[in-house]
Amino acid sequence: MAILSSLFDFSQNNLKKIKKHIIKSNYPIEKLDKLEIIDLIVPTIGIKTQSKNDSEIGIGKSKIGGNPDLPKDFEWPKFENEYLTFCAQYNLTELSKYDLQNKLPKTGMMYVFVYIDKNHPGFLNKESSYKIIYSENTENIERLEFPKGYFLDSKFKTAQIKYFKYYTLPDDENYKIKKYDLKYNDFDGFHENIVNFIDNLTNQQVDNFHQVLGEDRSIQSSVVFDFAAKKLDIKTIEDYKSKKTEAQKISKNYSILLQLDCNDENSDLSRFGGSAVIYFGIEHENLEKRNIENVIMVFQST
Repeated sequence: MAILSSLFDFSQNNLKKIKKHIIKSNYPIEKLDKLEIIDLIVPTIGIKTQSKNDSEIGIGKSKIGGNPDLPKDFEWPKFENEYLTFCAQYNLTELSKYDLQNKLPKTGMMYVFVYIDKNHPGFLNKESSYKIIYSENTENIERLEFPKGYFLDSKFKTAQIKYFKYYTLPDDENYKIKKYDLKYNDFDGFHENIVNFIDNLTNQQVDNFHQVLGEDRSIQSSVVFDFAAKKLDIKTIEDYKSKKTEAQKISKNYSILLQLDCNDENSDLSRFGGSAVIYFGIEHENLEKRNIENVIMVFQST
């Protein structure tokens, strides 16, 4: 309890510093709007990675790449009768103390699998070509070899995951904050200033887009709209024009479950993901019920 209390105090101190920074900012933003923007800042589970050999990471620890730690009877997910590629695993016991809003299960493992199109080659984003798998079992797991017929060229370099307390503000194109962007000429600068302050305060690398929960840190426009666009199967300009209003409405149902950054030098997800960030979105209702396997996946890249 003492550790959790200390963590909470540290977190609260950082939040106070962020609030103070916003209030004292010299940008010409009305104080009432600054207070409203402060209320949009949410606790987020930050992630830093370190390059390691698989043998240096204990079984069941959070990591990207390498061989997965799974129950013996695990049924490997498939797309069109071919195995999905193992990308990462997250130990929820490790990250639970950073989940200050208690949105995730306190124990268990969360695994990420994405199919690789060998003709492209690259990660494939189609229905059933990706999967988040949650397992309550953390006791009887082993570091398993890949199944026969697995695309071994897709075995990724191992990177250990370390969690930290982070904060995120909605993207400046996000529906929660867009009205301020329309109201103030230099809101982009104000928004960027807040984000930079948070990153410096928490020692977050500017180009590190790994995270769990929180607000979307999008590379392009707010990714929650992308979740809605995918749900509505928007592919053309004509689709966008005819379904934009509906997509904006649906986007409000989504939040971030997980961001997995392919452009991380400590892993080599970039071999198939380039500079993209993989975003896994979840509807609020599913997150409240902790149905964390029910996700939608999109990519954004530079």
